Amino acid sequence: MTTASTGVGFVVALLSLACCSTTVAGQFSASFWETWGHYIQLASTKPIDWNATIGLRDAGQVQESCYDQSVQLHTDMVTGKSYAIQMLDSSGKFNPTGLYEGQLNDVGSFKGCRDRVKDAPDIPADMKPMYCIVLWGGIPPELTETTGVQVFTQGLCVPNTCNDSDVRLLTGTGLLGIKPMPSWIPGVVLCQREEEYASYSVAAIVAITIVSVILLILFISTLYELFINVCFSEERMKAFTSSKTGRFFLSFSVYSNTKKVFNTYQPPGQLPALHGIRVISTLWIIYGHTDSFASASATINNREKVEFYSEWWAFIRLSMDKSVDTFLLLSALLVSYLFMKQLKKNGGSFTGKDLLLHYLHRYWRLTPVYAFLIMIYACLLDYMGTGPAWKNFGTGCDTYFWPNLLYINNWFGGGLECFGWAWYLGVDMQLYVIAPGLLILLYKKPKLGLALIITLLTGSMVASGLIQHFLVKMLGQEYFTTVYTVTFTRMGPYMVGLLMGYILFKTDRKVPNTRRTKVLMLLGWVLASSTALLFVVLVDQSPAFVTFDRTMFSYAVAWVVFACSVGYGGIITEFLSWSGWVPLSRLTYTAYLVHPIIMHVYVMSLKALLLYSATNWWFYFIAYSFMAFLCGFVASIMVEFPFFGLEKLIFPQRRGRDRSKASNNVTNDGPGNQDLELEECGRLHDHPVNHNDVEIKGPMAVIESQDHQPTNTSS
Repeated sequence: MTTASTGVGFVVALLSLACCSTTVAGQFSASFWETWGHYIQLASTKPIDWNATIGLRDAGQVQESCYDQSVQLHTDMVTGKSYAIQMLDSSGKFNPTGLYEGQLNDVGSFKGCRDRVKDAPDIPADMKPMYCIVLWGGIPPELTETTGVQVFTQGLCVPNTCNDSDVRLLTGTGLLGIKPMPSWIPGVVLCQREEEYASYSVAAIVAITIVSVILLILFISTLYELFINVCFSEERMKAFTSSKTGRFFLSFSVYSNTKKVFNTYQPPGQLPALHGIRVISTLWIIYGHTDSFASASATINNREKVEFYSEWWAFIRLSMDKSVDTFLLLSALLVSYLFMKQLKKNGGSFTGKDLLLHYLHRYWRLTPVYAFLIMIYACLLDYMGTGPAWKNFGTGCDTYFWPNLLYINNWFGGGLECFGWAWYLGVDMQLYVIAPGLLILLYKKPKLGLALIITLLTGSMVASGLIQHFLVKMLGQEYFTTVYTVTFTRMGPYMVGLLMGYILFKTDRKVPNTRRTKVLMLLGWVLASSTALLFVVLVDQSPAFVTFDRTMFSYAVAWVVFACSVGYGGIITEFLSWSGWVPLSRLTYTAYLVHPIIMHVYVMSLKALLLYSATNWWFYFIAYSFMAFLCGFVASIMVEFPFFGLEKLIFPQRRGRDRSKASNNVTNDGPGNQDLELEECGRLHDHPVNHNDVEIKGPMAVIESQDHQPTNTSS
């Protein structure tokens, strides 16, 4: 009985499924042909200015081949040929549904245009589809104010005989695509031809060759180290590793350099708070750029972009630039502290050779991995993916890479910049160049040196306020490259850092352990915390606010460094000195350099519109942060750490740098020149302990000892 019931049920289910399938298929078929007919009607009724179109052809403003194929495409759409209907289907259409939510953009189907159309049975032999992005302007102001949309992004599937200019002109007349509104004007057009990336360019082949050579050296060097560790006695191992050949191979050893990255040892007397500050500041930048890249991309809900900035926590994004001020502060602080120590050891002497080595050291430490990543970005980015907006961000590195290598890139804008987010390196290097003159004067004539630094600090503040008052509206979109990234408006935090480094040097990082000191330190914490919160949370663009913004925030961070260095950091020191920060802090420089490339590859390769939401951005932020440090680790192991080691083989030691002290602090391949060695807190110890020479480099303030063995490097 049970078996029979089961059999009957099975038959009924099959019959139901068959009927259901027939019904669904019929509905799908009807829906398909309804859409097909709609597209034919759409092509037949779309407004085309034929007089303007023919005029463009007769004037030679569009190519003859492009014109002919565009007319043929339109004719075939009207007659219902499948390839033409598929090209129309793959193109974006203006859909007013959700208009007031800002749902204007329609990128069409990138994959449908590139991969599906060419397989249509009736496509002409000479007709090859090409995907283009058109950015439409002329949107009514009332719509822009309501939705925040300033341009309408439309994807088009057009004949590949057209160039970008042809597409712009023929969309303007209505021949190509579906013109959204008669008054809208096509602006930027970015087309992607499949054959453009069919073969590697000469530059790409050179870049791949360089990467391959580096990987080969890394492989051989790692095998070399593993071989001598396993097969040689300790004495023979020392003999091999002390030779220039051995030191060269150990500089490139993946095994050795990986151990240095993940070593969390923090020697006594260190100022470990800087590890936490560097990592947190880096994450702050990554979060801000997560939103920046999304804001520059086509989204499905533009209105939420506008509403996002009214949320109470939006200050995290809006105050992102404070992290750069933190790096400038830390850079100057440690440059000042080290330079004063060096002058003291040399009896106040600083020769031309010292100055040359001072600059050469800095350039060598920053440039190799920087140049390597520029090469990857300029030569190989085009081959890392495809997508509707893949060409929205030009690298600018084909022609204008040289300002980056000279560290004057912050003065280049207007689409000329390469690695645009690295403007900080230009500012920092330029201030690093003038720092020796200021510090020598501060060491030998303190009153005059202090007066000059304070004058520069005040001048930077006043200049920022005056520009904000008189020039901001006039500059418009040029504000970023004319004001935001220029050295004189960014000088304030650097000058604060020079002063704090001098204070640490003069006080020997000691304060009296008295009741009065405790009260003053508590008051300092209250003022610093209040100042930091004020200038981070209350984002204002008034001239008065801008005048004090960067400098006052830098004072707050400088206080944190000072309080932690003299033993009054409390729980803040405990948090910032967590050992987990140490490996990450060694990767912050490369993570900073590489994270926008990761964002570029992901966002520009998306085949659909982005959904703008705070929840999404937090997930993106976590993913971007992980990938940034992972790729930063690879870049550090491949280039940054090896070149740190090579420095000791190539350049002489600078005067006033005691290599033996740094060497004495290293045990079991410990951090050595990877960490900041400072004397222990003055209020706890009467006699200072030995400490390493240190330097901060790059936007992530990478701290290193200068004079340890070449196999011990840091990021």
